[in-house]
Amino acid sequence: MRELLLRALDEDEVNLAIVNEIKGNPSRITFYSNKGEVLLTILISVTTTNERINISPSQLKIVSEVQKLNCLSDILGFELVDKADGNYIHITSGYEDLIAKINFINKFGDKLDFQINVKKILDKDD
Repeated sequence: MRELLLRALDEDEVNLAIVNEIKGNPSRITFYSNKGEVLLTILISVTTTNERINISPSQLKIVSEVQKLNCLSDILGFELVDKADGNYIHITSGYEDLIAKINFINKFGDKLDFQINVKKILDKDD
């Protein structure tokens, strides 16, 4: 972990995300500060295809309908806005057993098939 945090600092990154997997599938994302403090942990599943993702990270914004995930704006360093036309992360309320769905919208305003399904948001102590 120390080596990863040092590498992030070398790359001028403030925070670090570690994705854990179960049987090859993403299951958890833990976001850490550059001091190694846990900022946020979410239990997830993903929906993917072989589609190529064409999103410019330097222009990304976040549109969120889930207050508990608004902190991703600070963690990821993307502006939180009420509305965007393209190149944004769209966080919507989930359904059934999901807390939220995280979708990526390209510069043309098209929703990509890649989706992060948030099953649970863990406290920092979990």
